[in-house]
Amino acid sequence: MKALIVDDEKHVRDAIKLLGQWETAGIDTLYEAADGHEAVAAITAHQPQIVLSDMRMPGKDGMALLEWISVHAPHSKVLVISGYDDFELVRHAIRYGGTDYLLKPVEADELNSSLFRAVDAWKEADAVRMQSTRQSMVVNQMRPHYHDRLLTELVVGRGSNNTQFQRLRDELNLPKQIDSCSVAVTSLSHLDAQCLAKYRSQPDLLVFSVLNICAEMLSPPAEGVVFRQLDQPDEVVLLYWGQCSSLQTILEKVNDGLEQTIQRRLHFGISSCEFQPTGTSGAYQEASLRLWRRNALQTKQCIHDTLESSIGNKGLRLSAFEESLRLASMSGRATSVSNAVAEWMEPITRLDVVTAEQIQQWVDEMEWMIGRWLDDAAGAPPKEEDEAIEEQPIPFAELPLDREGLLSLPLLRSLLEQRLLAAGKALTAHHHATPDPMSEIARYMDAHYQEDLSLQQIAARFYLSREYISRKFKQQFGLNWSEYLGKLRINNAKLLLQNPFLRIAKISEMVGYQDEKYFSKVFKKMEGITPGEYRKTLSDGNV
Repeated sequence: MKALIVDDEKHVRDAIKLLGQWETAGIDTLYEAADGHEAVAAITAHQPQIVLSDMRMPGKDGMALLEWISVHAPHSKVLVISGYDDFELVRHAIRYGGTDYLLKPVEADELNSSLFRAVDAWKEADAVRMQSTRQSMVVNQMRPHYHDRLLTELVVGRGSNNTQFQRLRDELNLPKQIDSCSVAVTSLSHLDAQCLAKYRSQPDLLVFSVLNICAEMLSPPAEGVVFRQLDQPDEVVLLYWGQCSSLQTILEKVNDGLEQTIQRRLHFGISSCEFQPTGTSGAYQEASLRLWRRNALQTKQCIHDTLESSIGNKGLRLSAFEESLRLASMSGRATSVSNAVAEWMEPITRLDVVTAEQIQQWVDEMEWMIGRWLDDAAGAPPKEEDEAIEEQPIPFAELPLDREGLLSLPLLRSLLEQRLLAAGKALTAHHHATPDPMSEIARYMDAHYQEDLSLQQIAARFYLSREYISRKFKQQFGLNWSEYLGKLRINNAKLLLQNPFLRIAKISEMVGYQDEKYFSKVFKKMEGITPGEYRKTLSDGNV
């Protein structure tokens, strides 16, 4: 804890420092101020829990300081130490939150008795604040998800729009009269891979940053609401019922804020103004299409209110070049792969329009082709259409985009070449007596479980597609790769918890979890108890 001594006489400050039993009271840091102005600066900079102040001082006196503290640092506990036995001063001290009024010269016992009471009072009040904060956190963690679910149901058109909107009106305290609504949609998948990599271990932090900045630029709920579209975890949606012409200005301010926070600007698709709530779903679909069918070659505009035409690009499917790409891949020669990719990409270099939707289709098509080649080489049965692909650690696609969210032809070329060369090595391996790749992946995870592993990283290392690993790993081990990794980490954490001198936060880091709270959540999900509770059962002899 910290304490601040405020008195214009240095010998008084020195005496109080000598008399106080600071260590016993739990105070390890003392600050000094010679008047109210210095005290304000010290409180602002250091936020002491206890303030001991004189009343009569030059400049800003103790009375003015108490008034300032009651507004700007209301949690601090103030002891007044004054040479004036004045009823008005005592009354002023009590009115503005002083916990005691001591007369100079103060005795050590009297000072320490008041000091201990002030510390106890601060601790009791802090415990109440912490409990209230914890309760608020639980409510706040649940309520936004509930709101996001209601808003998601509204924009995707499931159920009764009127019923949902009435529920939203009650939950979010929306204005009674909302005649029309515009929708803006952005996707975090339109950020470049370098930006997304910063948030790989905490993707929700990126989502919350975008949501918070959008909310700051709106005046919710008077002008609109912003939420995460739960059916598309990479999407953030704004419903805006202010003046439709103002939406673009708001989104520009959002991008200014994002540039300060994540050093990127996002692309937004926006709809025309529609009747609320019946037209909300259609407006959302319109905004989403305008986002994904934006021209990813243009360089200036981040707000998209029209659809780009790419009818002439239909013949640029990777599957049209599948055989030449497969042969180049199996050759194992970088020049052959580079030439095959260049042949497919050559028409792209002459295009005026390439949509974000097309880029996503090319990436998906590439993964589908490589997965099918590997299945054919391994003699695996064809994958069912509705077979679920294991969810990625970060729910955002990593597209070959630059920091402006535009198509980077060098990145697209590099992505295709790397994946084809990796696939070629994997395909060649099927024709030789090599160790089982899934067992090798498991052994690699056993040795590197402490690291920030991702399915994409493992796929690149072992020259296999993500889909192929997801399917084959679960067939062989009965667990998908992330479940296997989680079980491995938790089993090792249980061993480390046997050492009572290792802090749980340190154990979390040692087994590959950078966030102690997330580690505890995973541990409880798998073991039924928290790490602390598990350690207690060890000390009780129950395990």
